[in-house]
Amino acid sequence: MTGFKPSKNITIKAAKNLFHIVAGELEKEKMLNERTILIVENMALLEQVKERLLKDIKDRGVVEHFVNGTQEMWRENKSVDKVLKVVEGQRKLLNELCLTPSSAKKIDVEIDDGDDFDDY
Repeated sequence: MTGFKPSKNITIKAAKNLFHIVAGELEKEKMLNERTILIVENMALLEQVKERLLKDIKDRGVVEHFVNGTQEMWRENKSVDKVLKVVEGQRKLLNELCLTPSSAKKIDVEIDDGDDFDDY
């Protein structure tokens, strides 16, 4: 458990869980500080938005009936596109914190200076 707690704006359980998971990972890596906790807070807020959008999709469906005067049609629920954007934003924040699989790769290359070029 970290010394940091989610703000009062974070009310959804999934967002609080995400906050604690990411903060715990940063604490393991000794990267948890005042600057990184702001990014973790933003990730938790995005999780909260995502949960609300998913609830909207569950309630209204992927497509919605739309009436414009005498015209009736089905259109895509705008929450679907917004969820994808929120997920992408979360991925970018995870990458900034070096918590994605691609950002976790450490470059460990030994440079060999013994190429005998100086002797030439």
